[in-house]
Amino acid sequence: MPETTRDKILKTTFLLLLEKGYDRVLVSDIQESLGISRGLMYRYFKSKSELFFEAGRRYFYDRFFPELDYDKITLAEFFRNAAKAVGSMTNIGGEEVDILKYNTLYSAMIQCEPRFKSEAQTEFDKARRVIRNAIKRGEIKKLPENFIGATILAIFGRTSYITRTPSNSYICRRILEDIDQFYRLIKRK
Repeated sequence: MPETTRDKILKTTFLLLLEKGYDRVLVSDIQESLGISRGLMYRYFKSKSELFFEAGRRYFYDRFFPELDYDKITLAEFFRNAAKAVGSMTNIGGEEVDILKYNTLYSAMIQCEPRFKSEAQTEFDKARRVIRNAIKRGEIKKLPENFIGATILAIFGRTSYITRTPSNSYICRRILEDIDQFYRLIKRK
């Protein structure tokens, strides 16, 4: 299916957010990158805030997590779905993006964009349901939900390395290895 003007605006906006940072992207930057008028852009998005919110929602959530039944899915299935997301999050429309910038932008959007913070909370609540149900079903040990959730977020959301910035493939591989190891630690025998 061909990419629509709306899709192009969202992708360009997101790539600019990754490149420049949340606070440094101007509407004129997006216009120049696409060669479109301000009026055309505002035909699709009412405001800069709406545009940033929609770009964030698309590239952080919509493309990765199809409609899952969060009340029935196991934590292992949730992790398998997340592993697929990790494998593709560094490729946006054929462009390789730095996973550390990706995760840093995610944090910035939660802090700066109230609607995105609410969206993130909704997604976190879904993950908490999966964790809570995994504990109830006996899939994993009875550990505090907040501890499990915070550990999962720390693994998936890593944003820094002490020595040097490794390659995207290295970071993705480590995320998947760490989440697998964490699941083995909390899984009931």
